Amino acid sequence: MAPLLGIDHVNNPSWQAQIKGSKLWTLEPVPECYNECRTLETSVNPGEVIVLDTNRWYHKTLIIGDGLSITIGSEYD
Repeated sequence: MAPLLGIDHVNNPSWQAQIKGSKLWTLEPVPECYNECRTLETSVNPGEVIVLDTNRWYHKTLIIGDGLSITIGSEYD
């Protein structure tokens, strides 16, 4: 079963640092932006950080490969 896209309901944009393993992030715009925005995909690997407003972008993650994925993250302002 494919992961569902979701939006977070947090106070601020957030960041996530990939410690071990890799993740594929899929980002889709909110409906109001569909005509002007496009779906984005990016891989985040160990030592990399992704920063985004998860209140504005629908998103899902998928662990790449069979290994363990460890991340840390928080909101920022």
